[in-house]
Amino acid sequence: MFRRGFLATFLAIVFNPGQVLAARKKRSLIVHHTLFWLKDPKSEGNKTTLIENLRTLIRIEDHRTLIGVPIKTIDYEGTDSSYDVSIVTYFDNVDQRVTYQNHPVHQAFFFDNRGLWDRFVSYDTFCEIP
Repeated sequence: MFRRGFLATFLAIVFNPGQVLAARKKRSLIVHHTLFWLKDPKSEGNKTTLIENLRTLIRIEDHRTLIGVPIKTIDYEGTDSSYDVSIVTYFDNVDQRVTYQNHPVHQAFFFDNRGLWDRFVSYDTFCEIP
């Protein structure tokens, strides 16, 4: 029995090493997605200011960030493009997410910019990378 398992693993490594290595290196991410609705959604100045100030969060270490605005895609049930600005932040683990949340740069961003938005919603998701 041991020999069969060993032989199967050996043959998999020899003939398909990428698949074996990928299976052993399964990764995951914590995805933090925040949507902002501006107090004055018609103000391009407020939108630009919020986006510029979101860029200050890039200075916080141990994460990757995407900042954007909604696009009008095919209109179908469940799609919400009512927000004005979005930030998606990726972390390797929960500890990095907590550090980011409590970081002085993040705290200052929130305090200094809260007058720009009417509301915001954040989603945290654990994702496995296939």
